[in-house]
Amino acid sequence: MKARIVLMVFTVLIPSIAFGRFLNIQQPDILIKNAKLVFVGRVISVKPSSLWTHLTYPTWEGVKFRWLAVDVEVMEPFKGVRKWDIVHTAMLSVGHKGSEPMYCPPGMLEPEKGDVFFSCLGPTPQPNLFAALSAPYDEDLSVFSLHRNNPNEHHFGDMPWLSRENKGFGLIFGLVDNGGKMIPAEAKKFRETYAKEIAIVSTNNMVYLEWERYVNQAGWQRDGPKGVSPTTNGLNGQVNFSPVTFPASR
Repeated sequence: MKARIVLMVFTVLIPSIAFGRFLNIQQPDILIKNAKLVFVGRVISVKPSSLWTHLTYPTWEGVKFRWLAVDVEVMEPFKGVRKWDIVHTAMLSVGHKGSEPMYCPPGMLEPEKGDVFFSCLGPTPQPNLFAALSAPYDEDLSVFSLHRNNPNEHHFGDMPWLSRENKGFGLIFGLVDNGGKMIPAEAKKFRETYAKEIAIVSTNNMVYLEWERYVNQAGWQRDGPKGVSPTTNGLNGQVNFSPVTFPASR
């Protein structure tokens, strides 16, 4: 019994041990329910945008992040889009890096033309622009790359809870073949499995692109959307994606 309890505790702590910060991993049903747009799409263009943000984390000093303007063509629509629609998507990149190496960086997607993604997106303050529900800290926990042929090369190779063997995520990774083409039978199965979540219209899950540091009277700090207090209700729980707080004087 003691061995089983130790194993359970270790499993829960794996994200913090491996990555040095908290990861809020949500199952596909939650992502789909909360997303405004859900689809499989292919990247047709990637350009730097004029949007930048700072993210606070002890090992990210001197790092500034730039949003990429990524156009994604819908291959298979599930929610909020139609086939062949072009979705304007913001994806994070490292715009400026200091002299120190960046330990435990945000989970970025590094999109290239031709990449295929399964996306759960929310609206942003910018008109007609969408972003991963878990942006900016962990885009890759709500947008999943499907274009890598070798499962061992997948971005989640070190995350067994986000693998083909996981019942929920397995449906996502099985949507396309090794050539990046949709498998109609798998798309049908996915649509039937998550019919209830797909039918839910999300109205308030805003994804904020510009973040800044907030400091309380005790000198402790955390990140929050620029111009919006982290204590304000209705932030889509995004403060949960912020790193653990640490003294402002650090």
